Amino acid sequence: MKLLKFLAAAVVLAATALPASAQQFRLLSSWDQNYAYNPYLLDPFVKGVEEASKGRMKIAVNGPETVAPFEQLEPAGSGVFDFLFTAGAYHFGTTPIMTVAEALEGDLEKVRESGVFDLFDKHYQQFGLKLVMLPITPEGAYHIITRQPVTQEGDLRGRKIRGSLTYSGIVKMLGGALTVLPASEIYTGLEKGVVDGAGWPIIGALEYRWYEVAKYLLRPGFGVNYEPVFMNLNSWNKLSGEDQKLLMEVARKVEDSWFRDAPKVWEAEEKELLAKGMQITKMGEKQQEMLRQAWAEGLWGEGMKKNAKATQELLDFARSKGLAK
Repeated sequence: MKLLKFLAAAVVLAATALPASAQQFRLLSSWDQNYAYNPYLLDPFVKGVEEASKGRMKIAVNGPETVAPFEQLEPAGSGVFDFLFTAGAYHFGTTPIMTVAEALEGDLEKVRESGVFDLFDKHYQQFGLKLVMLPITPEGAYHIITRQPVTQEGDLRGRKIRGSLTYSGIVKMLGGALTVLPASEIYTGLEKGVVDGAGWPIIGALEYRWYEVAKYLLRPGFGVNYEPVFMNLNSWNKLSGEDQKLLMEVARKVEDSWFRDAPKVWEAEEKELLAKGMQITKMGEKQQEMLRQAWAEGLWGEGMKKNAKATQELLDFARSKGLAK
């Protein structure tokens, strides 16, 4: 059934192909066109490739309406699509590596110098994918929005918090209960009290209008965000050395600008949310001291449950390079 859906998607894409004068590539995104990170990651990459190639390389973007986010790794690896813009949590069922990567230290230059990019690249080649772009942020890329402020103890004891497995360590440390809900159900879940709060990247609440149903921003933020762009390995191998270099150079520019600008983008959205009536609620000092450790241990723990060998190899490598404790 999945194969039929992928083939149907390919037929639709072929019918809407770009002019034959350009190299035509198909990119599959885990998010729709309104995703808050698109202007800083996806759009500059797509436009940058076209501009750097003087229009010779064009990328058509297809979103989750074409293939659901949790099913995207296979069609990208099999060549139905040439690129995949995603997050590790969407293919955790296949491999936990890009999810647990967010436990690493949030220092772009240190990550590059460590060689961990090559480790990720080698790992994903077994799924038919080449890692092209690895945008990361400084610490503070995630947060929790809540209907009520923290308890007197500075935690979320007894409250139901929406989140993926990524948030398990943080929610547990804060005394909450992790509840899995798709993004499309967060608004109604908060509105009706199905959940008392929701974990999400630190920008996005404005776009989804969650400020209408949740009035508090839990601070500080936590964690590092990785949202990679992969290319189908066969498509990559068909490129000339010049075009491979072009893609990587565009990717490095996007990575640089995002790492530099991310905190300013976060600050701007927080300012707008406060103007719309949201308030800051802060974790207790004890919880803040445990924050970094809880985030990392939660991610490593989930990775070990899924694939202990690959997770341990990444942890050992990261420790040897000073990216993890």
